Amino acid sequence: MFHGNRLFATALAIGLAGAALAPAALAHGMMWHTGRLVGAPVFNDQHQQIGTVSDVLVSPKGGMSEAVLSVGMFVGGNKKVEVPLSHLVMAPATMAHGAMMMHGATKAEIEALPAYAGGGDG
Repeated sequence: MFHGNRLFATALAIGLAGAALAPAALAHGMMWHTGRLVGAPVFNDQHQQIGTVSDVLVSPKGGMSEAVLSVGMFVGGNKKVEVPLSHLVMAPATMAHGAMMMHGATKAEIEALPAYAGGGDG
């Protein structure tokens, strides 16, 4: 089961230990084009769409990469949340072309994450 707080605590602990979180695809020698990630639908294990990648954030020091997901309409507009890019994997070919998966996540858990505040351009 996906737990947002534990996910970020784990990511922070790994980052503080000096290890960079690489996307799962990079661990297998593949490269992702951010232009193809932005706009990609994100599904969970039950094949329910839980969001759409709206941005990809990369540390200027080569550290942790994050994905900003648009998770639906809320009062005031679209809510966006930030998740470690390493938690996204390419969806099987039987799903939508270019789709991503986030194993163990539910739509409710993703929507309950704190809203992405933006910034961090420097």
